[in-house]
Amino acid sequence: MHRIFPILILLLCCFSGWSSAQQKNFSIAPEPSWLVPYKPDLKQAPDDRDVSNGYYMLLFEEQQHVEHAAVYHHEIKQIISEAGIQNAAAININYDPVYETLRFHKILLRRKGKLINQLQASKFKFLQQEDDLSRFIYSGVYTAYCILDDVRKGDQIEIAYTIEGNNPIFEHKFTSLFYLAYPSPIVNFHRSIITSPSREIFFKTFNAASMPDRQMINGMQVYKWEMTNVRAPESEEDAPSWYDNYPTVQATEYRDWMEVINWGDRVNKVPPPGAALQTKIAELKREARNNKEAYMLKAIRFVQDDIRYMGIEMGEYSHRPNTPDKILMQRFGDCKDKSLLLTTMLKANGIYASMAYVDSYMKGHVADYLPAPDIFDHAIVYAKLKDKEYWIDATSSFQRGGLDMLTVSDFQLGLIIDPKGTNGFTPVKNNGAGKTIIHEHFQLPADHQHKGALTVTSVFTMQYADDQRDLLANSSRKDNENTFLDYYKNIYGSVAIDSSLRITDDEKNDCIEIHESYVLNTPWKTDSTKVDGIDFNVRANLLKDVLPAYAEEEDKKTAPLEMRYPFSQDYTITIELPSPWKVSEEELHIKNDYYALHFVPSVKDNIVTLHYTFETYQDHIPVSFMETYIKDRKQIDDFLGFKFSWDAEEKIPEEIPSEGFNWMIFGLTAFFAAVFIHFAMRFYKISLEPVYTSDQLPGLNGFLVLIAIGIFIMPVRLFISLIKLNIFDGNIWLHLDKVTNVTHSTSLLQLLLVLELAGMICLLVFSLLLVSLLLNRRDTFPMAFVGFIAFSLVFDLADILVFKFVYARNDWDPTWISAIATGCISAAIFIPYMLLSEQVKATFIMPYKK
Repeated sequence: MHRIFPILILLLCCFSGWSSAQQKNFSIAPEPSWLVPYKPDLKQAPDDRDVSNGYYMLLFEEQQHVEHAAVYHHEIKQIISEAGIQNAAAININYDPVYETLRFHKILLRRKGKLINQLQASKFKFLQQEDDLSRFIYSGVYTAYCILDDVRKGDQIEIAYTIEGNNPIFEHKFTSLFYLAYPSPIVNFHRSIITSPSREIFFKTFNAASMPDRQMINGMQVYKWEMTNVRAPESEEDAPSWYDNYPTVQATEYRDWMEVINWGDRVNKVPPPGAALQTKIAELKREARNNKEAYMLKAIRFVQDDIRYMGIEMGEYSHRPNTPDKILMQRFGDCKDKSLLLTTMLKANGIYASMAYVDSYMKGHVADYLPAPDIFDHAIVYAKLKDKEYWIDATSSFQRGGLDMLTVSDFQLGLIIDPKGTNGFTPVKNNGAGKTIIHEHFQLPADHQHKGALTVTSVFTMQYADDQRDLLANSSRKDNENTFLDYYKNIYGSVAIDSSLRITDDEKNDCIEIHESYVLNTPWKTDSTKVDGIDFNVRANLLKDVLPAYAEEEDKKTAPLEMRYPFSQDYTITIELPSPWKVSEEELHIKNDYYALHFVPSVKDNIVTLHYTFETYQDHIPVSFMETYIKDRKQIDDFLGFKFSWDAEEKIPEEIPSEGFNWMIFGLTAFFAAVFIHFAMRFYKISLEPVYTSDQLPGLNGFLVLIAIGIFIMPVRLFISLIKLNIFDGNIWLHLDKVTNVTHSTSLLQLLLVLELAGMICLLVFSLLLVSLLLNRRDTFPMAFVGFIAFSLVFDLADILVFKFVYARNDWDPTWISAIATGCISAAIFIPYMLLSEQVKATFIMPYKK
C-alpha cells in the first residue's frame, strides 16, 4: 500500500492540473491541418552586434486562418549566453478564456542534436494578472505561464501553439494591425493570413512595410510575408505617442468609416431608460428649472463625479457598453459606459448627443488608417445645444465652471457614432483654452548670514485647474507640501516651509490658486573667486521643465520631438535685492508655427523682474524644424538662469548672466599646453650615461609602488583643480574691476590670473611627463620627480604669498598652512630618496630609444 499511495498522489496532482487547464480553455493538441507550407533556413544567424538579452529569435512564424478564427504561433529562440537562459526560459501566453481557447502543440529543447520534450499540462500555471487594474480596468485576460527545466547555454527553445476564437462583438468581420519587425532581430520571419476567396480584404502599409504575396493554396486565398534577417528599428526617445517607426501592416474588411459607424450604432443600442434612470432624469430637470444648459451641466457633473471609473471589459464588453440603467445602479463604468449613460440622459431632455470614438495615442493620425472599429482606445460624447458644439469626456473628474469652460484632452479627431452624420472624422475642439500663471518672489538679505524668503503663487485655469483638483484630491496636503518643498530644495539647497499651503478654488470660474511660502536658509553662496564675494543663482526651472528635450546637432533625430499641447504658461520671477541693482534688459522674442517664447526683464530700484511666456501650437516639432529648434533652445537656455553677485564688504551689487565662456582664455590655455608639451617632449629625449641596452623593464616594488600610485593620481587632481578655478568663465574677467585689492590695477589682476593658469598647465603637463617616464622606467625619472616636487612647493608658496599681498590678508588660512606643510614634508622625504636610494638607481635605468 505504501508504494501505491505516492502514485495516487501524483495522478491526483496531474488530474488536478489538467482539470484546471480545461477550465481555462487550455489543451494539448496536434498542430492544425490548415497550415500553409513554410521552410525556414535554420542555419543562418544575425549580426552579433544586434543581439541583446542573451538570445535571438531564430524563427518567428504566425499564420492566421480567418475562417477558423484561429492564429498559429511558432517560435524558435537560440540561447547564446547565460543572460539568455534567464530571459528566454519561461513561456507566457495571454488569452481571454471567455471566447478564446489555447491549444499547445510543442515545447522542445534542442541540445547538440537531441530533442527534449517539455510539453506537459501540469507545468502550466494560469495567472490572472490584470496589468490594467491600476487604471481601474478589469479585462479577464489570463496568462498561461510555464517555466522550462534545465535550459542551458547553446540550447534552442521551440514552442508552437494556436489560439482559437474571436471576440463576438466584431460580428466575425476581419481586422488586424501587426508589425513586420520586433525589438529584437529575427532570422526567419513568416506571417500569413488565410481566408476564403470570397472575403475581400484591404491592406495598407506604413514605414516601408511590404505588401503581401498573394497565392491560392488548397482553395484558400493566402496573403503572406516571408523575410530573413529582420533587424530591429532604432528606438526613438522623446517622440510623440503617435509616432511609430516600425514597419506596420493593416488589414481590414471595412470599406469605409460609415461601416464602422453603423457597427458602433448597433453596439451602443440601448432600451429606453428604466424607472431608476427616469427618476434621476426628472430630478435633474426639476433642479435645472427647465433650463437645458443647466440640465446639461448637471448631467455632466453627475456622470463625471458620481459614477466612478471602473471597467469590467470581459468578452464582448471590451467594446459593448453596459446599459445605462445598470451603470446607474452599480454607480461605476468605463469610458463607453459613462459616455452612453451621459448620452442617454442628454437625449432624454431633447439635447442632441452621440458617442464618439477617439484614440488617446494616435490622436489625429488615427485618420491615416483604414476603417476598423478596434483601432480606438477611448469613447467620449459629442453634443449640440443651441448651435453650440460640445466635446465631453465623461471619465474626467473635478471639471468645474460653465459649459463654455468644458475641455477635453488633445484627441484632435473623433468619429461620431451617428449613421445620419458624417462618413468620417470630425475635429475635436475645446471651447476654451486654460493657462498656468506662476509668480516666484525672492527676498534676499543684505549678507550671507541672514535668511531669505520665497513665496510662490500659482494660478491654474480650465483644464489645468481640473488637473490640479485631481492631484490635490488624490494626495494629502502634507504629501503635496513635501513634493513642492523637495522641488525647491533641489534648486536652491537649504529650504524650509514657512507656512502651510493655501489653496483657493473658484469653481464658478474654474480657477485654482495655490500659495506656497518658504524660508531660504542660505540664499547667498560664497564666491570662491572673490574676497567677501557672495552670489545667488536664480533659475527659471518651471519653464525649463516644460520645454521639449533636445539633442545636439551631431545626434541627428529621425523622429519628431514631442511637445506638450495645448500648453500656455505665464511665468514671472521677481528678486527683491538688498539695494538698487543694475541688470541687462536684453529681451528675447521667438515665435513660429510650433511655439512662442517671450522674455522681458525689467528693474525698478532694488527689484528685478524676469517675465517669461511660453505657448505651444502643435503637439510636436517636426524633424525638418529640429535644427532651428536646437538653435532656439540654446538661445533660450542663456536666459533661463541669472547669477547675482554681491560684495558683502563694499556692497557692490552686480547681475551676471549665468552663461558665459571666455574663448580667448581657452586659446591661451591651448597655447600654454602646446609650449609645455614641446619642452616635455624635448626633456623626454634626454638620456643619462652610461646607456643601458636591455629591452626588459625592471619591476616596481617596495616604496616605489606607493610613489607610482601617487603619480598616477596627480594628473587627475591637477585637472580637477584647474576646472575649479572657473578661469574660463567670462564673468570673472568682466568684473575684475569690481574686486577690492591693494593694487587698484585690473591689468595686474589679469596678469596674475594668466600666470596662475600657466603654472597650473605646467604642473599638469609635468605630471603627465612623470607618468610616461615612470611607465618606461626612464633614467631621467628621478631628476624629473625631484624637479616636480620642488616646483610644486615653490609655486604653491608663491601663489599664497601673492594672494595675501593683493587682497591684504593678514591671517593664514588653515588650507594654506596645510598645503605648505604637505609640500615641505613631501620634499623632505622624496627628494633624498630619489637622489640616494639604491632601489631607485636600479629601477630607472632605461635610455631614450628613437
